[in-house]
Amino acid sequence: SRANEEGFPPRQEGGLHVNRGNKAQLTSTMRVTSVVMRRTMRAGPARRAASAAAVLAVGCAATAGCARARGRRLRFRRGGRSKPRSSVEAIFDDLDRDGSGEIDEEEIREGLKHLGLPSGDDYVSDLLGGGLDVDKSKTVTKAEFVEYVKSKEKEMLKVFNALDKDGSGTITGDEVVESMRRMGIDASDADGARMVELLDENKDGVVTFEEFKKYTSLLPAAQLRSNAAYCWMGSSVDRVITNPKEPLKQLFVGGAAGAASRFLTAPLQRVRVVLMASKGGQTIPGVIAEVAKKEGVLGFWRGSTPRILKVMPGSAIQFAAFASVKNFFLKRSKTGEITVPQTLLAGGMAGAAACLVVYPFTSLAGQMSVAGGVQGSIFQVSKQIYKTFGIKGFYKGLPGELAADIWGFMLGFGLYDLANGAFYKAFGRKPASLEKGLVGGTTACVSITTSMPLLLATTRMQVQGLPGYPVLYKNVVDCLVKTAQQEGVGGLWKGIVPSYAQIFPCIFISYYVYETLAKELGLGGLAKYSAGAAKKK
Repeated sequence: SRANEEGFPPRQEGGLHVNRGNKAQLTSTMRVTSVVMRRTMRAGPARRAASAAAVLAVGCAATAGCARARGRRLRFRRGGRSKPRSSVEAIFDDLDRDGSGEIDEEEIREGLKHLGLPSGDDYVSDLLGGGLDVDKSKTVTKAEFVEYVKSKEKEMLKVFNALDKDGSGTITGDEVVESMRRMGIDASDADGARMVELLDENKDGVVTFEEFKKYTSLLPAAQLRSNAAYCWMGSSVDRVITNPKEPLKQLFVGGAAGAASRFLTAPLQRVRVVLMASKGGQTIPGVIAEVAKKEGVLGFWRGSTPRILKVMPGSAIQFAAFASVKNFFLKRSKTGEITVPQTLLAGGMAGAAACLVVYPFTSLAGQMSVAGGVQGSIFQVSKQIYKTFGIKGFYKGLPGELAADIWGFMLGFGLYDLANGAFYKAFGRKPASLEKGLVGGTTACVSITTSMPLLLATTRMQVQGLPGYPVLYKNVVDCLVKTAQQEGVGGLWKGIVPSYAQIFPCIFISYYVYETLAKELGLGGLAKYSAGAAKKK
């Protein structure tokens, strides 16, 4: 009694929760039962059977009376009804169509189609590889699914609350339209109604958190963090919806990837440029020794500042332009995929766009990197070049660089996409970021082998007119012809070994950083997946 007065749980007697309100009734009932039992033991067999039934009836009546006195259902220490399924388990059971206790890839695809999400191999691979399939068995157990969804629930709730403007615990069509407009998407009332209809399972006109959870449980974690609302709208309407911040994210990721790769490979690039500009019999060890002796360790990074300044916007433009052109073709594709010629065209356009924008930095880097090149900071060098050559000094060798970039990036990006496709066919999965770096580095070596003569001619056109580098060539073609005549055809590939040594790690780092950041930021949204979203009927 004192425990109840102080707020402690009621003491249990005979398997029942006993409160002061029913304790007296229970005690009285037990006394009556005791008297009946003593008299029964002195009676005959028939009488004992009848009395036992009476005792049982009294006990049941007492139990019911106690329950009424408490005003609630009885709770027993053991037994009773089994624990109800959690909402996450219910989602799993709904996906597990054959009741096997595991979800296979086909069942995942069916669930994705039902929710208007992409159901192609690349999406399923991202979903399974993002923590859903822990043991890599290509099937998902209930335990794996529950753990995966629970790890995302905090983020799910954050997104849901942001869309639930009035804090009612449900999302209406008006709320989702208002939210999408705030996020820069031109959403109509009809769009809002279709978004609600897609997730509204009980048809009450609103979306609860449990209904929202079912949809977001099948979103890759990065898409949930960055693009959940855009994905929801894209799954519901008949047009591609992307995050308006996508171009800025593309530029940031591409720029970061390019800057990291060029800084780390700057010493190899310095050796490569010196060899390409020279006509003598310089060797790689000789160039390394000479630079170290005359300029010290930091001399290997000479000319790297304009390259990094060039590559940040240049790499950003390359990746952004390539993705934009690919998306242009994807939106018009009936198969959900683009053709090889379209991929090559996208790569060529990406190379041309980047080259035209950042070529002055390329020219500066070349004129600073060669032996006896222009000395000073990037600002001092720019001033000297302008004073000596005028504005044309920043565009020396542009035709060769433009041709090399169009060809190189067309081949590089094209081979990269083809190699990734071949990897998937061979191993049944998409390559990871590290593997994509290896693929990118390998395809870049193939690309630079074919474009090396143009790059050599560009370098020589850039540096002619500087001290020690007389003007010898009228244009890129003239440079190619004279180099082949004077140094042999092999002279057109001078510097190819350090080029391999520089380009492989450079492109490897670039692709690795790009793919890692792109995946983390959910770059591309649902539009990056080759299979289109199947709309819910």
